[in-house]
Amino acid sequence: MKFKKIVLNNFFDGEIIKEFSGNSGKVYLVKNNVTSPAYIAYKTCKYLCEESKDLFDEEVLKWNSINSRYIVPIYYIHNIIGEYYACMRACDGTLADLMSQKEVCETSAYIYALQIIKGLMDMNASSIEHHQDFNPQNILFEDMSRLFRGFPPKEIHPSHRYRMMISDFAMSNYYVKNNIDGRAGGKFPFKAPEQYKDSQLSDFEPDRFALGVLLCMLFTGKHPCGFKQNQVFKKNPKKLKTSWKTWAHSGSKTVNFHNNEVSNLISSLLSTEPEERPNYNECFGVIRKQFEIFNPNEYSTAMFHIDYFDKQYSAYPRDKLRTRVN
Repeated sequence: MKFKKIVLNNFFDGEIIKEFSGNSGKVYLVKNNVTSPAYIAYKTCKYLCEESKDLFDEEVLKWNSINSRYIVPIYYIHNIIGEYYACMRACDGTLADLMSQKEVCETSAYIYALQIIKGLMDMNASSIEHHQDFNPQNILFEDMSRLFRGFPPKEIHPSHRYRMMISDFAMSNYYVKNNIDGRAGGKFPFKAPEQYKDSQLSDFEPDRFALGVLLCMLFTGKHPCGFKQNQVFKKNPKKLKTSWKTWAHSGSKTVNFHNNEVSNLISSLLSTEPEERPNYNECFGVIRKQFEIFNPNEYSTAMFHIDYFDKQYSAYPRDKLRTRVN
């Protein structure tokens, strides 16, 4: 059964103002009638069948296991006459949106990179080993200036207004369940060599490869294949002369950035050998150190926020998911 918007508005106690469709489901952005916060979001299954319901249940349980400011939080499950919706924090857009609007400056790139890598660290510290669909479209942001008047103050960089949060865990740990068929996932411009079906690689670290692509785009403005950002953010990304599979395995991976430490980190993440890619703690350490050298004041502000939220979230572990029934 598919409900019309007017029916869902009644159950959500608000007004659906926008819809988003992804690979794993549909998301509704809702303006609340009387409750706080002013906006909330609901995600549901893409296909309404028993198998998709089981996968949806699995996704939300994995998702709720991660306790981090840099993961989109899920609040509860809403059962509306047999259809299930995950109530989650409303966000203001995706990292792909930010990167497409204008060129990301170096300070912004460091600020975003630290938050995103911290999210991956927190994800790995929970029950999730592999996201398997890690890319800028699945990194949402919250604009804190819309919530707090006068933030950020003029003396700090305007990019501190954004909080990056990783989302969409439908494919996560698929490899853990099935190390043959479970290699799948990932959008072609971010897909690691070992994610292709006939890969002979025994190790599996696709999120690290995707992180290398993302960092290259953040710091250089281009995909390591040489394409501009808007060419890979399309629903059907621009095709290479060979194929994305060939590029991932043996194509040239160009990283033109003036900081050798950051460039070397990105190149290492783009290695065709999964075991040679640095772990997230190593990535965080390199980005942190180079940011401190590049801009000590903005570095201190960024780390203040990360440390603050780390303490806040460690003090309040995630609650068991509750289900609201209509």
